[in-house]
Amino acid sequence: MSLSSADISVIIPCLNAERTLGAALESVFNQTVPPREVLVIDDASTDGSVRVARSFGPRVRVLPNPAHGTGPARRLGVQEAKGKYIAYVDADDLLEPLKHERQLKVLERSDIHTYVHTGAWVFFDDPARPAVLRDSAAHASGRCTAVVFEHNPICGPSIMVARQVILEVGNYDPDLWGTDDYYMSLACSTCCDFVYLPEPLYRLRRHTGNMSNRRARMMYHHWLAQERWRQRFPEAYAALPAEVLARCTAGILYATRRAYWERESNGYRQLLKLARQLAPDDPQIRAQWRRRWVPMSALRLWDRTTQFLNRPPEVAAQ
Repeated sequence: MSLSSADISVIIPCLNAERTLGAALESVFNQTVPPREVLVIDDASTDGSVRVARSFGPRVRVLPNPAHGTGPARRLGVQEAKGKYIAYVDADDLLEPLKHERQLKVLERSDIHTYVHTGAWVFFDDPARPAVLRDSAAHASGRCTAVVFEHNPICGPSIMVARQVILEVGNYDPDLWGTDDYYMSLACSTCCDFVYLPEPLYRLRRHTGNMSNRRARMMYHHWLAQERWRQRFPEAYAALPAEVLARCTAGILYATRRAYWERESNGYRQLLKLARQLAPDDPQIRAQWRRRWVPMSALRLWDRTTQFLNRPPEVAAQ
């Protein structure tokens, strides 16, 4: 394979990523098979993100994202891309140098309806924390709609797929928050063979600003992606085993109970409303629904007060 360049467009959604964007771009240009173009889709950043992107010269196109969010950013990137294949890197993540080469070897010998994703390292801003291998996507291979629907195991930004395929399934959904890549995996599962490369070719950065840290909100939007997919691909949804749908409902109920007991306010009310809709007779959900007007801040204060009053006598005497 020629190492000069490949017919790949790399899309980078970006919001206030001045600190990490330069390293992400360097990892793109350090590929053994560099891309045809890189599109940074800027979400009205107020820091120096645009300046960093433009410092790479004409190799990088910076496009404003008027709609805001990763769904509109990826949708716009695909619309504007000139490459045959689409790849990604989030503005705070990194690529291993062989990623494009390994994925292209699969795509160029396969049917156009092939979806290639990879293993990933999860690394942390805190250098004292060791990186963790993310290998949960191994069973997302072949025709695997049920696996993708139930487990969402794929590292979304690690994928490479033909632009033609993304357009065939309707492009990214601009209305989804943080789960647009999950929706795309579901949509492509209706027509693509999935190929998993176990080599960890993508590096996911974990920090306090990650959307995935807001678990209740992410669970609700995870369901929204499933619902949007159900509406647009009803035959594929109807083919899912009943036990898969039952386990997904049970997961939502568990997440709702957990969000309450962990006093997670971000997205909790939306998730509780959904849980009540899915299981109106569940006793724990009914109890949480009756207490829905109590602010989480008041519950956290109650927890601290109870903990203080229940201190062991030897601690209280100190």
